[in-house]
Amino acid sequence: MGLFDIFKKSKNEKVVEIYSPLNGTVITLEEVPDEAFAQKMIGDGCAIEPSEGGIFAPVDAQIDIFDTNHAVSIETKEGLEMIVHFGVDTVKLNGKGLKRLAISDTAKKGEKLIEYDLAYLKENAPSVKTPIIITSMDMVEKIEVLGKGQIKAGDLLMKIYLK
Repeated sequence: MGLFDIFKKSKNEKVVEIYSPLNGTVITLEEVPDEAFAQKMIGDGCAIEPSEGGIFAPVDAQIDIFDTNHAVSIETKEGLEMIVHFGVDTVKLNGKGLKRLAISDTAKKGEKLIEYDLAYLKENAPSVKTPIIITSMDMVEKIEVLGKGQIKAGDLLMKIYLK
């Protein structure tokens, strides 16, 4: 191993940058009051306590918005799969407080996908804490959460290092 071999490895690493899909405050998954998310049963990542705004595409990707508009399934060009799940038990609201804007199954980073009524959702859901979860963990070497404290949609949130 030569002196510069450490630099060679870093050039070959595949890194996917995930940008914040929401305005709000970055929190850990453990702070989400839902065991499946908090215990990382679905995958790993982080969560955001949202402020006003909407859900934006965190990367250029294939997307699938759930019928109830409470979650977006995302697949990057590298095949990395993730989900943005607005709040806890929001599926039970049957789309109330969440308005779908995206009409295509593809999205560009920063495109507004869903508009939400934060006051309504805070009143009618157990929590609005929103997990951003990498679900294809078999592809992941490491997740680095870069977002801290207050974040705006479009700010760098995580770097995902692929195997």
